[in-house]
Amino acid sequence: MTVLRILHLYPAELGINGDAGNVLALAERARWRGVDVDVVEHAPGAELPTAVDLVHIGSGPLSAQRAVHEDVLRIAPQLRQWRDAGVPFVAIAGGWQLLGTQLETPEGEVLAGAAVYPTRAALGSKRHVGEIVVRLADGTTIAGFENHSARTVLDGAEPLGRVVRGTGNDGSVEGVLVGSSIGTHLHGPLLPMNPVLADRLLSTALRGELPPVPQTERVDRYATNARRAIADRLGVSL
Repeated sequence: MTVLRILHLYPAELGINGDAGNVLALAERARWRGVDVDVVEHAPGAELPTAVDLVHIGSGPLSAQRAVHEDVLRIAPQLRQWRDAGVPFVAIAGGWQLLGTQLETPEGEVLAGAAVYPTRAALGSKRHVGEIVVRLADGTTIAGFENHSARTVLDGAEPLGRVVRGTGNDGSVEGVLVGSSIGTHLHGPLLPMNPVLADRLLSTALRGELPPVPQTERVDRYATNARRAIADRLGVSL
């Protein structure tokens, strides 16, 4: 049986916005297709597994980012090696900021990042809190909830999509897309509400297209209704 190994970075420190639901969605959607799943949770100071198929990191406040920062730099070379080998990453808000090249605090302190993504984030005094709708380059519309104070710069990278309603990186674009890896401000959590992204990540990790099965068809209807509810509240169409 095919085994999918998901590395979940710092679930105890970075996961205050329901981001662990992303890992659950990936695992269940793989299992529904007959794939065995091994979720490895990584804590500061622990050794990384020798190989992984997909990496997830959630979000958290600056205090939590500081708590894991030293460990992020320690494991950064291995993370970049996996990225270069085509392992897909999904990084949410605070976790994404740590996997960028640098994070600037509101006081002007600059924290070096893991440089998995060519992005820079600066935390400000104003928080952007609310529902958000984003349109991807292929026309797919995703939705979620953002809660951050960051302004994010993409250094030559493509955005995940363009903001229809909300703030995103800078009021215009949202997230980042580097190969098969994504970084985003969207919570919700992201992948249960936007299963198209979950299946794209899984297809890359498993190196093959994933057909729909009865379980995915059922839960995807709930996800569609959730996105439509957000779009209706924001006065936009999907």
